[in-house]
Amino acid sequence: MKRAAVLGKGALAMHACEVIAALPDTVLDTVIPNADEPAWDDALSQRVAERWPDVRILTSGNWRDLEPGRCALVFSVLYDKIIGPGLIDATDTIINCHPGRLPEYRGARPVNWALHNRENLHGITIHAIDTGIDTGPVLAEAHFTIWPDTDEVRDVWNRTMRYGRTLISDTLPRLHRITPRPQDETRAVTHYLRDNHQLGDRSNWTRAMSRQP
Repeated sequence: MKRAAVLGKGALAMHACEVIAALPDTVLDTVIPNADEPAWDDALSQRVAERWPDVRILTSGNWRDLEPGRCALVFSVLYDKIIGPGLIDATDTIINCHPGRLPEYRGARPVNWALHNRENLHGITIHAIDTGIDTGPVLAEAHFTIWPDTDEVRDVWNRTMRYGRTLISDTLPRLHRITPRPQDETRAVTHYLRDNHQLGDRSNWTRAMSRQP
């Protein structure tokens, strides 16, 4: 049996834990919730403790507290830190679930940026983790329609999470049979938190909330 760790937040990370726990050759060993678990989503630490009392929960939120080489599979799901080479190099399979299309929406707040740019298509991606920001080869992706004239950020976020559940369920059981696909660097765009002021009326869950002082 190989050991696995999940790092991240909310209901989508909890779903990843459930899928991993059901794999025949894998045991869910460690969960590292984001240190700041948002009140608007499920508390991953609480849900895991209730479901699997024997699973180790590292409440620091710090990936450095996971011993290199302890887990053969590390899955980042909405995790809020950049994982460094110390863990990357020591892990057989280390992957990330990113709530946006790649390589066009690397980095922070891809849902907000897609609506700001009036895209008609959004997505969610599972990719290998390397030392860049969402730059690793793609393992699986789901694309779906969005409607910038009527959709709020909350609408597209919720839709992304629904597609993400299916993507995780479909991908994890066949990880060893997937050939990663390198990203096309000519299409790459990365957004940083320092750019959030440019989002205008797409900076919050709704346009009305974004306009509030």
